[in-house]
Parts: sequence; C-alpha cells; structure tokens
Amino acid sequence: MTKQARRLYEFGPFRIDSAERLFLREGRPVHITAKAFNTLLVLIDRRGHLVEKSDLMRAVWEDRFVEEGNLAVTISSLRKALGDDGGEQKYIQTVPKLGYRFVGEAREVLEREPAGVHSLAVLPFRSWSSAADVNGIKTRLADAIITRLGSTGQISVRPATVAALRSAEALGDPVTIGREEQVDAILIGQIESASNRLRVTVQLIRVRDGCLLWADSYEPSPQQIFAVEDEVALQVAESLLICLCGPMKTRAPQRNTTNSIAHRLYLEGRYFWHKRTEEGLRRSIECFERATHEDPHYALAFAGLSDSYVLLGSYGVEPASQASPIAKSAALRALQLDGSLAEAHASLGMVSFYYDWNWLKAEQEFRRAIDLDPGYIVAHNWYALNLSAMGRLDEALAQVRLAEQLDPLSFNTKIEMGLVSYWRREYPRAIEAYRKIIDLDPRFARAHTRLGMTYAAEGAFDDAIREFNEAQQLSGRDPYLTGFIGYAQALSGNTAMARTVLEQLEQRSRSQYVPAFSMALVCVGLGAYDRAIEWFETSCQDCSTYMVYAKTDPLLDPIRSDARFDGLLNRMGLL
Repeated sequence: MTKQARRLYEFGPFRIDSAERLFLREGRPVHITAKAFNTLLVLIDRRGHLVEKSDLMRAVWEDRFVEEGNLAVTISSLRKALGDDGGEQKYIQTVPKLGYRFVGEAREVLEREPAGVHSLAVLPFRSWSSAADVNGIKTRLADAIITRLGSTGQISVRPATVAALRSAEALGDPVTIGREEQVDAILIGQIESASNRLRVTVQLIRVRDGCLLWADSYEPSPQQIFAVEDEVALQVAESLLICLCGPMKTRAPQRNTTNSIAHRLYLEGRYFWHKRTEEGLRRSIECFERATHEDPHYALAFAGLSDSYVLLGSYGVEPASQASPIAKSAALRALQLDGSLAEAHASLGMVSFYYDWNWLKAEQEFRRAIDLDPGYIVAHNWYALNLSAMGRLDEALAQVRLAEQLDPLSFNTKIEMGLVSYWRREYPRAIEAYRKIIDLDPRFARAHTRLGMTYAAEGAFDDAIREFNEAQQLSGRDPYLTGFIGYAQALSGNTAMARTVLEQLEQRSRSQYVPAFSMALVCVGLGAYDRAIEWFETSCQDCSTYMVYAKTDPLLDPIRSDARFDGLLNRMGLL
C-alpha cells in the first residue's frame, strides 16, 4: 500500500494510527496482519461510502494479482478483531457482489506530539518454541533491526546489555529494563511457529511513561523472514518520526544480497564479531566465509571477513604475515563488488593502518567511509585509532565524540574513548570510561585489559595486575596480556616474577606465535632496553599491529629517550 499522509482515527474502543502502524483497543494493541491493517485504513478513509472489491484489492495489494478469496479472508479476520463477526456488521458492512462499506462512527483526531525518542535498546525476541530454526531467527531478527536502524545515524540503537538480558529472561517489565539501560524506548518481540509458518509480534515502548508507541504483527514463511526484518526496522523508524528520505531511506534497509542464507550468515557473523574475543572472531570468520560461498557477490560479507582477520591480527592471535593478506584480499574484493560500500572502505582503511602502516591511505579510506555513511560508527572509531597513532590526539578525540553522539551506549565506542584519553594521558577519564563498561558487563575482557593499561601508566601496578589477571581469566592464556603482567610486575619491584614471565614467553614463542611486542614490553619494565630494542626490531619486521601505537603509548615512555627507539618510529613513518 502506498505511503500517505499521517492519519489517526478513533471509533468505539478502537484507535488506528497510520504512521505508527498502531491498531489499539482500549489502549492495548490488537494484532492484525499488515494487509488487514491497510484494508481497514482504506475503509475508514472512505467511511460511509462503498469501496468496491477491485478498488480495495488495488489499494492493498497494489500491482500484485490476487483472487477475491484473499480479500474475503482479510475482511473476515478484520471482523474478528473488531468483534464484528456475528450478523450485526457494526463496523464493516458487506454490499453483496460489489464490495464493503465502513459504517462505524469514526472521527479523525489531531496528530500526537513527536515520540521524543533518541535512544533505543532491542531485547532478544522471545519464543516458547524449541525449534532450532526459530531460536536462530530470534537472534538474527534482533540483530537485523539494530543494523537497519543504527545505519540511519539519526538514533542510537544497540542490543541490550547482559543485565537487561537477565531481566528479559525473567520476563522483567520492559519499562524497568529500559530505565536500567538508560534509553528512551525499548523494542520487544515474540516469535511463534506453527504449521511451517511464523508469527512475529513487535512492540515499541517509550520508557518515560510506558506508552506503547507502535506495535505490529507479521506472518511470513521462514523464507520470507528478511522482508519482515526490513519492514519492522522501517516501521519502527517511521514511528519515531525519523526522516528516512533520499539516500538515507535506501541506505537503512540495504542488505546487498537476495540470498536469504547468505544474509543470515552475515548477521550471525557480525553478532560474533561484536563479541571481540578470539572464539567470537573465529566463529565470525566461519559465518562470513560461508556467506561468501552462498553468494560470491555479497560485498558486505567480504567486508565482514576482512574485519575479522584485521582484529585477529590486532589482538595478536595470528601474525600479521598470515592475517594481513586475507584481510586485504577480502576488503579489495568487497570494494570490487560495491565501491560505494562504507563498510568496505573502512575495512581497507584498517588493513592500510594496522598492516601496511600506510597512514595516509588509511586516512583516505576512513574519510571515504564516513562520507558515504556518516552514521557508520565503526568508521569513526577506527579513524580515531589511525589519528591517535600519528599523534593527532585532538582530532582523534573529535572522531570518538562523534561516534559517542551516534551511540552513547556503545561498548566499543567507550573502549575507544578510554583509549584516546589514555593516549592523551587523561587517566581519570579513561578509568571512568572503562569502569562504566565493566559495571554494565563485568565479563567484557577488553575493558579489563584497557583498565589495567591505564592503571599501569598511572603507576598503580597492583591494580593493573589485578585487571590483567581478570582479563586473562576471561579470555584465556593470551601472550599479549602476559606481557602486560610481566611489565607491571617488573615496575612494581617484583623483578624475579617479571623475569620468569619473560622466560615463559620466550619458551612459548618457540612452539607457537607470541607477539615480539610482549617480550619487548617486559624488557621495558625491567629496564633491559637493549633486549627491548631487539624485540621491537622483530616487531617491526613482522609489521606487528601492536607497533602502530608506539608513538603515543604511555607504557613505552621509559624507552623514549633511546635514540634507537626514535629510529624505529622514523622507519615506520611516525616521526
């Protein structure tokens, strides 16, 4: 049905709102199909007049050919929803062989004030079905809605935190959960499965007063789930009075593939990618690779694959010599398929930054990504990292603040805000950022790592060791974290323990990949600068991702007076 101007009508105990797709009875949502909603709206618009069957079918089903039986079924379901399915025909009158007439006393009401919603949390969809396919759809649908709405750049949208998930599992009150999340509105949904069909019900609730802003239901087949994802996201956006016009409107529902399996795998890949753990990244790679096999022309999946390998290398899980070629190849393939894809430009920017140490090329790609999609938070955050590496910390802070405006509750944005503050030697601000994350999710390992780094830079080595140990317990025996522990132990005066840590790292490096940067870090803590320079040399030869912040990292301040260290920075193009 073609979108028209916003109309609001009331009749009897019912209220219908065209823009927010709301059909309420005594303030509570009545679940009807989208076709039934549109049919009722047409009848009310022309209330008191005969609407012929052919006109109704053209208005509701537009250019699609359907039989009269479809209309009859829709009218029947409407009458049931209205309590009008007896012989009285209080609201919808049948004109035999011709059509239908709305005979209820409907009145048009004034348009309501804007919803006043600037931030939104999406809870996982609930289902009482144990079917594996329904359980998978629950996660994918919530992620798809977050992606669609977040890409508009006009509202902060994010998944619910661990605390909210626990409340949701206990069937907590959505308004209470919304207040815990500190958002303006919360989206909840439910999926039911029966006879190879799905029923998806969605509600958008304003937190400040518990007002139901929008509700709708859909009955797609499992193969049509992506149409539901786009429809739900678009309807939520409309109900919040977001102006989705011009390029923004086409950007929001972009899926970049018609292959439903590939798209599902892409969404699952992004879900695991956002966990930012080794296990999550490896699972994301598996999903993205399967998505590219399903659809070899799916540019977003190649961008996702590049991003996963970039982070694997940046976390020291794989050496740059292994991760870099795959990350670069995937990013270039994504751009070859779609040169206007912001995600692909950001991916290539990260490869240029972390692996090629081509600071100018990286900056060009990040700026191109932001030009194409100013609402792409990842591009702002990654551009901030590139600027920080070059010592342009004021510009980096500006980029992180832009990202924070787009999504004030994003964990990864808070991480980058903390990092930029750390590089600026503004330690209290960095600690505050990491503490906020840990309060929301105590198991977010990266926040513990970054907090430990900040404590170490402040000289609070006992606190630093505690946070590094906590991060290692959450993420496993990470040699990168082990290097931080050795560094903090050395500067706290426990040089014997630091030397033991160094020996353990060197021994592990003979049988598995251990970043040379980790050994160098322990040597800096011990004051063994000759050995530290040797390990930094190895890191440079390996194009280690850890070396990109060598110019600004406070933990390396003890060795900055060594001319050989300046020589390394000069070779990297950082001086």
